[in-house]
Amino acid sequence: MKYTCAQGSRQGGRAHNEDRVAIAEREAAVLMVLGDGLGGHKGGALASATLCQLAVRAFRAVRSPRIQDPSSFLALIMFQVHQALKDAGKRLDPPIEPRTTGVLCLVQDGCAYWAHIGDSRLYHFRNDRVIVRTHDDTTVEAFRERGILNESESLAHPDKSRLLACLGGREDPTIHLGAETPLRTGDTLLLCSDGVWEAVAEPEIAHSLDHPVLENGLADLLLTAENRRQAAADNISAASLRWQDRSAHLVGLAPRARSLTARALWEEGRKLLVDRKLKEMRGAPKKIPSED
Repeated sequence: MKYTCAQGSRQGGRAHNEDRVAIAEREAAVLMVLGDGLGGHKGGALASATLCQLAVRAFRAVRSPRIQDPSSFLALIMFQVHQALKDAGKRLDPPIEPRTTGVLCLVQDGCAYWAHIGDSRLYHFRNDRVIVRTHDDTTVEAFRERGILNESESLAHPDKSRLLACLGGREDPTIHLGAETPLRTGDTLLLCSDGVWEAVAEPEIAHSLDHPVLENGLADLLLTAENRRQAAADNISAASLRWQDRSAHLVGLAPRARSLTARALWEEGRKLLVDRKLKEMRGAPKKIPSED
């Protein structure tokens, strides 16, 4: 695989930085992780750090050269993080509810796979244009998609940061999974917290990431976001990957975008095991009855 990647985080105008970002690499795959801990709940930094730590640990624990079902792998990480946050909060005295948004992106075999929840985003840029932008779990996003609010009205709405879903909350999460996405040479993927996209418009983001040195372009983007909002700037974090390979991709097991609950993931796994067992039974040689 040929690619370059970069990451960064700035505190902005907040007293603490509750964003966390991580990139983990292996010979045939790379994983990017970003979480924006919810500042309105105690333990925001704990929550986003837990997301990064558990995701990287799971990625490095895979023994096989390839992750066989990338989308289910990413969803499982999200559900495990959610449960870990609930357990960690209960163990503290007094109990707290650490919560975070989450974006995971796995690149393998020339394809990108992603999972997300909350209002941290993944962007897929091609030729300085947005090919994909993930859906925000907010009421304002629902209004925008229905045409009730336009983009500028959405950004100015007082409830733009009010989340409908996150990891660590009281409700069991529904994880949004992106379609298996073949990458072309020059494509750029960006994971970012709302401190980036609230301050910088998509064309400006694309322009920054088009810098010959991705690390420099990403640093410029974060600095622009911080300077534009100044004292009002939220925590500002991002991870990015620029694809440079020309090799053909291998088709995986997750060709479509979908949303997934923990129960649905369990049912998918159970069905997969049953189907595999039936195939093994059909392929097993029949026993010849003894003549004794």
